[in-house]
Formats: sequence, C-alpha cells, structure tokens
Amino acid sequence: MNTEKSKQLFDAALAVIPGGTCSKSNSPFEGFSPYPLFIERAAGSRLWDVDGNEYVDFYAALGPTILGNANSEILDFVSQEMSKGSHYGLPFELQIKVAEKLVKHVPSFDRVSFMNSGTESNQLNIRLARAYTGKNLLLKFEGQYHGWLDNTCFSLSGVSLEKLGPPTRPNKVPATQGMAAHAGDDLITIPWNDPEILEKTITKHKDRIAAVITEPYMCNSGCIPPNPGYLELMRELTQKYNIVLIFDEVITGFRVGLNCAQGKLGVVPDLTTLGKAFGGGFPISAWGGKKEIMHLIAEDKVLRAGTLNANRVVVAAAYATLSILERDNGRIYEYLYRLGNRLMEGIRKSIDAVGVEAIVQGPGPMFQVYFTKLKKIQNSRDNAQSRRDLHHDFVLRLRNRGILVRPAQLGEFYVTAAHTEEDVDRTLEAVGDVLREMKQQKALA
Repeated sequence: MNTEKSKQLFDAALAVIPGGTCSKSNSPFEGFSPYPLFIERAAGSRLWDVDGNEYVDFYAALGPTILGNANSEILDFVSQEMSKGSHYGLPFELQIKVAEKLVKHVPSFDRVSFMNSGTESNQLNIRLARAYTGKNLLLKFEGQYHGWLDNTCFSLSGVSLEKLGPPTRPNKVPATQGMAAHAGDDLITIPWNDPEILEKTITKHKDRIAAVITEPYMCNSGCIPPNPGYLELMRELTQKYNIVLIFDEVITGFRVGLNCAQGKLGVVPDLTTLGKAFGGGFPISAWGGKKEIMHLIAEDKVLRAGTLNANRVVVAAAYATLSILERDNGRIYEYLYRLGNRLMEGIRKSIDAVGVEAIVQGPGPMFQVYFTKLKKIQNSRDNAQSRRDLHHDFVLRLRNRGILVRPAQLGEFYVTAAHTEEDVDRTLEAVGDVLREMKQQKALA
C-alpha cells in the first residue's frame, strides 16, 4: 500500500508540530509506525487517506463517531445552529434540551453540565467529591486513564509488572516527566477486579478517601469487563463509608447502551463523566450526578469555569446525536450489538481455525483482540503479559488490507451504526488472511 503522501506530510508536520501530531494517541509512539496516516476525508464507515487508500474504519476517531463519519443529520443540524452564531458566552435553550436528554437516560444524573474534554469533567467530579465529603484521597485503578493532568496520570496501561510491583503493595508509576513532585500524594492505585484488595484498601483508608473513580468497563487496557459482583462491592463499600463513587464513562457512555454502562450493568454511581460518543465526533463532555452533590455548584461553593463550555456548535452536535440514538427506545443498539457480536465470533473462529493463542473480549459495540495464553484478561497486569508485538503486527497487516484499527493495545475495535454486514464480511476475510499469513511466516512465534 502506497502512503508516500502521508510520509511527506508527516515530515512537513515535524518541522512545525512537536512530534508531528497533535496527540500521542495518533503518533508513532502509539503504534502508527513509521508515521501516521494523513486523512483526506471520511464518510459513513470509510476513511480515505491523502494517497487515495480507502479503509473500513474501526478506529472511529478513538470512539466518538458512533453514528459513522460525516453523518448528514448531525452535520445538517450543526450547520443550521451555527448560522445563529457559534458561541456567545451566554446560555441558550438548546443547552437545556441536551441536559434533559442526559438526565432522562443516564441513571446517576439528577443534574448535569458540560465541558470540552473528559479530562476537564473528571477533574470537576473529583473536586466535587472532595468538597462534598471533606476528605482528600482519590482511589483509582491500574491501567485506567482519566485524563492527562498530574493528579490522575499514574500507572496507566503499558506499565511493566516489574514497575508496578506486587499487587498488594503496588507502586504509583508516573506516566510522564514534568509532573509535580507531590502529584501522587493524594492518590492510591490498586489492581482492578480484585475484590479482596479493594475491600482492604477502602477499609484501611475509609476516613481519608473522598472518591473512587473507575471505568465500569476498563477501556484503556483493551476492553475488560468487571467480574461478577465487583462493581456491586465497590458501590456497597463507597456507600458504607461516605465515599463518592465516580464512573468515568467517557468511552462507555452511550456506546454500550442508551443508559450507558451503569444502566447495562445495574450499578449507579454518585457522579459520572461522559464524552466521546454522545457528541457524535464533536468536542464535548458532560459531568454530573446526585443533586445533593451538584448543589455545591449551584450554591457557588465549588468553582467550575470554561470560556468555550457548551458552545452552540458542540451542543447542537450532542442534541442531534442523542436524538438519533434514542429513537425507537434505542433500537440502534440492537444493530450495533448484532454486528459487533458477529464480528467478534468470526474473529474467534479464525483464531481457532489457524491455531493462534489469542482471545477476543468486549461487550459488542467495542471489543479487543489480545494475543495471550490466558483465557480471560481481568486487569492491566494481565494485559501487560499479552503479546503487544503480535497485536501491533496484526493491526498493521489489517491496515495494509484496508481495515483500520488502533494499533496500540489499549484501544478497541469500535463498531458504528454506519458499518454494514458487507463491512463485517470484508473484515473477517482480512482477519483470516492476516492470521494465516502470520502463521505461515512464523510471525506468531
């Protein structure tokens, strides 16, 4: 596959943009080697790069484009609303209508408001939890990502077992240079899906923990579901000890169902962060929860701010996206699950047929392929033992066959409403060809 123009643009970008891209997630450091694809346009389930190559898009802009690329209904409504002005720095009625939709569908939302990114909204929820409880510590889980600011940026996916240390006495591993020397002083990190460690940690620090923040499905170490009873235990312990439970549903919100992961799993947190899918590809996030906590905002006891928060462009995109997702009581999710489950099962059959040590796991609308001897990935430590080199090779070979998936093994296949049965057929054929080729070339050793 010829990608010479992408190479030329990457070289040009290196001269003016540090690292050549605007986020690590689409850089060579995340597997886009030796350089990322530069995209010319997108429509439906397809992307076209500047060299004219066409791809079936399971990258989905890292998850937001749940209705597909350049959805005409979203773009038409956004264009209509933009004609009224893009931003005023003052309220307008459509903000209320989007908030009403979110309160209707998200079980934890009594009140909700908006920011531009998941990082910002998570920080607001953490601040609210500290103000509400009068406590300071934050408990997070290894391999989970809640934004790039210093106070949560520890023990992310990809950290070696050696650096993490023993699971009962884990190290807090900073993700980057330049973090404040005491950034982790108010943070505890532990492995996910271990009820004994969870209970011991919360019980020991119950008088100091303000909040537990978690993804209800781990989505930044591939795709890892909670073990039965784990979130229920987390909910029980946090309620018992006056600890705020925060669900980071930036990825899972409106991707796994109309009522988000909390509705699907039947565990309701105190506060929730949303992003990605509900904006349909536009930069908007939401934060909110119980009215008794959110009153701290209404009474001006907790500061929130942001010049471009809830501007007309992104609010219009969210309104149009949610309007489509909620039609016929969320019937679109039946389609997402049908396609996703068929794709997952087809990949499993190819894995078995070729005799590859690999598994596929996820709820359907998103899933991950792990090259591992394990029967199930339960946390980031399991993921650290999987063969990331094989995953990277697998994804790059798929890309050369016109199937685009995030190359780093911390992002999933994302199924969108624009994907078709024909897309699934084409992808399964490519997966089978790639696995057989890897086997024949002894690339799986």
